Amino acid sequence: MSRVLGIIGLTVLCVLLYAVSIDMFAGYPQVHSELLNLLGVALIILAGLVVWIRHERRDEDD
Repeated sequence: MSRVLGIIGLTVLCVLLYAVSIDMFAGYPQVHSELLNLLGVALIILAGLVVWIRHERRDEDD
């Protein structure tokens, strides 16, 4: 079950990364598009941090 959740999470992260990288949210000031891009980048950074921490903890268990 956790593997399926991991795959779903990575898929969502990849779609978010793609949307931010092509500036999909730009140009909509009525919905605060700059804030959406900033939140997208922050989520990408947090997801990378989680993966890095999990990987470091896995290496310590060996």
